[in-house]
Amino acid sequence: MLHRFDMLFNDSDECKNALAMNRNLTTEQIDLLYSTDVSGGIKNRLARFPKLTDEQFNQLFNDSAVRKDNLAKNRNLTPEQIDLLYSTEGVDKDYLAATPKLTDEQFNRFFHVGARKKYLAMNPNLTTQQIGLLYSIEGVNKNNLAANPKLTDEQFNRLFNDSDVDKKYLARNPNLTTEQIDLLYSNAGVNKTFLAIYPKLTDEQFNRFFNDPRVDKDYLARNPNLTPEQIDLLYSNEGVDIDLLAQYPKLTDEQFNRFFHESVSNKELSVNPSINPLPVNKWQSGLFNWSW
Repeated sequence: MLHRFDMLFNDSDECKNALAMNRNLTTEQIDLLYSTDVSGGIKNRLARFPKLTDEQFNQLFNDSAVRKDNLAKNRNLTPEQIDLLYSTEGVDKDYLAATPKLTDEQFNRFFHVGARKKYLAMNPNLTTQQIGLLYSIEGVNKNNLAANPKLTDEQFNRLFNDSDVDKKYLARNPNLTTEQIDLLYSNAGVNKTFLAIYPKLTDEQFNRFFNDPRVDKDYLARNPNLTPEQIDLLYSNEGVDIDLLAQYPKLTDEQFNRFFHESVSNKELSVNPSINPLPVNKWQSGLFNWSW
């Protein structure tokens, strides 16, 4: 196994700054990065991106170098942390409405403050019921709901047939079914590039995009669901931005090593989801990369 975090941490200060934006950091890696920060830049990235322990959250919350709005953008906040930030003067409540996972009580609190509904519609953690409720409210931007990963088939179809919804937002949904991808692909008004970037594609769909002259292959390179074979194909294709492949899709050890030594700015590798892709438990060491 490659020690991917170690390789990048020891590479440069630029990589340390980028590593702080990786959502898969272990508790030990967060502490290590925190201890190296002198300007506050790393701390503010740690506040926003990885999952924090209660102790780490409190440390960042009480650190004068950390903007609490960055904590409010963290998708991994506990209900208690959301309540604390909600009650803290100066924190932008819109970030809390749009980003972290809310309890039903917290959702209802935001819902009944009229100005917040448009930000609630941006929240990727909405339940099916909450999506339906927001859809029925006049003035809510339905485009934001269209990109939500928890749409039922019925909700997808309702949005697809709603003249107020720009279908490009549906194309940005990461959880589209094979049939929904095909339906959007065949629709003249849909920007195919969004379909290339976000959802998980079958081999047939990937090949269709790859051979479609209307689709810039750099958009396929951003797709986080690429297979190792698809990554290699794009890597070998002249004109594809290799930095995008280093940043977005999951890499094998061989691919990661190739990128690290030959091809890219290592800061792009620092946010790759192949670093610590699985939850850490007592049998796993924090600095290793495990199979996805």
